[in-house]
Amino acid sequence: MNKHMKIIIGLVLLATCNFLFAQTYQINFEHGSEKTQIPTVFWSKPNSKVVLIFIPGGSGSFGITKKIDPKPSWLLAELFNYTNSSIDIAFMDSQFSLQGDVGDSYTRWAARRELAHIERIKTVINFYKAMTSKPIFLIGHSNGSLSIAEFLNQSSDHQKLISGVIFSGSRNETELKQKISLPVLVLHHKSDPNRWTTPSAAQNLFLQVQQKSSSITELQWVEGGKDVTWGDPTHTGRHMYNEALDEAAQSIQKFLEKVTSN
Repeated sequence: MNKHMKIIIGLVLLATCNFLFAQTYQINFEHGSEKTQIPTVFWSKPNSKVVLIFIPGGSGSFGITKKIDPKPSWLLAELFNYTNSSIDIAFMDSQFSLQGDVGDSYTRWAARRELAHIERIKTVINFYKAMTSKPIFLIGHSNGSLSIAEFLNQSSDHQKLISGVIFSGSRNETELKQKISLPVLVLHHKSDPNRWTTPSAAQNLFLQVQQKSSSITELQWVEGGKDVTWGDPTHTGRHMYNEALDEAAQSIQKFLEKVTSN
């Protein structure tokens, strides 16, 4: 094998090694009479400095642990493969849908405010905190932002478990009621067309957090990308940072670098 061939193989291995650390963890969970497991997937990187736990939007249930060799996708893939990224990523899945089929926009998402759901988040945080001994950050996109807000609202002690939060494409109903001493990033597309996740609501969330915060609070607009001519704007287009994932990932990376550099 000549020298050039060795270099090419080495570069290929380097480019793909990011995905060689995927691990599936079914985390034991008990709440009252409920005994179950929380499905999670963990992607680690050499020399990583933080763990970013992702709480997905939509129904919150994606069956990711049932996939063969699950890989990070969408914004998570962009973050994980970012050149300067030093982030471990954990995907917190749900065994069942967190979305109600009937009711108004508040009651349909009641499952994300239930104590059992908040305790699941707490359990996942404690699991990865104990396993990695690294600072834990939460990121929730769209409906996932409701979960993070409720996690913070239900107890001020929950802040002690994490090092910061990221509200991404947050729903209009997202509200922070507690005073907060954590770094917070509100990330949103400046032209999000989805009526449930308007830029004006994201602006209001940022101002709300800013008033209650004694730490770094940032609002970062994603401006690139474009919508598509098909599909529901809840699941496509600029709400999902279509063709602007690199811009969104860079905003998150810079925020994490800033708040962990001290």
